[in-house]
Amino acid sequence: MKKLTIKTKRDILLGVGVVILSLLIWLVLTLSLSGGTATSASVYYGSNREAIVSIDFVSNQVSIHYYQETNTDTRYPYVDLNSQTITLLGDYEVNGERQEVVIGYNFDDQSVQILEESSPYNVCSKQGVITSGALICLPNSVRVEFKNAEEDFIL
Repeated sequence: MKKLTIKTKRDILLGVGVVILSLLIWLVLTLSLSGGTATSASVYYGSNREAIVSIDFVSNQVSIHYYQETNTDTRYPYVDLNSQTITLLGDYEVNGERQEVVIGYNFDDQSVQILEESSPYNVCSKQGVITSGALICLPNSVRVEFKNAEEDFIL
């Protein structure tokens, strides 16, 4: 077996140190960016940079900013205040028809989750409840981004 030289030992220690330092930086950034209480959440559709719906956890209000273009008489999105849900049309189509995406929100928990949607393997609704960061549903072109009191956090 080959003996390790002093230079090789230094290289190994330097490599391990860089890995440990990188992990510490990642941990600090992750904890600092996801910290804080969510004050609002914005729901986006497609590549539009304007939120289609905003959920204000401080004032317990939901605001619709614009409606989607549809071929039906139903206006999307629509908000059901009793069941605390927002329903909008996603991009995923079944038999040529765009499918509904139902997003649930909870003012007490300051949380959001995709409750119902049609997509391959229902990946969007399997993401569960979130209270910070972002909820992304690619097949339906829907995303939810949280903002907190300390700073806006957008992925």
